Amino acid sequence: MKVGMKILVAYDGSDHANMALSEAVELAKKFLGTITVLHVCWEESDEESQKLLSGTAERLKKAGVRFEVRSERGQNIPRRITRIATEENYDLIAIGSRGLGGAKAWMLGSVSSTVIEEATCPVLIVK
Repeated sequence: MKVGMKILVAYDGSDHANMALSEAVELAKKFLGTITVLHVCWEESDEESQKLLSGTAERLKKAGVRFEVRSERGQNIPRRITRIATEENYDLIAIGSRGLGGAKAWMLGSVSSTVIEEATCPVLIVK
């Protein structure tokens, strides 16, 4: 990996997403990278997304890494993640192996496998 790497973290607030974020922070520190935390939602309100991401922003400030947080709406979450990674030339996508639990687990758990299949850059799956 090169110095100054761009890392895209697919983030939904789950435990696995938080572990993926932690791994991304360590890589960003080691390789002088920048992190973009991307929350793609199709049913949450803007207020819920902002609340989720504000805590993440505080965490990244404390970690001392360069970052941005963003939220986008989309019906096809994995495709939105991979499109952004490709179009914006990210070096790595970090994503949790499973998403939120409960009734959404079957759908959100499939996000990581679809990202692996469609990504044009390396994907770090964290479990």
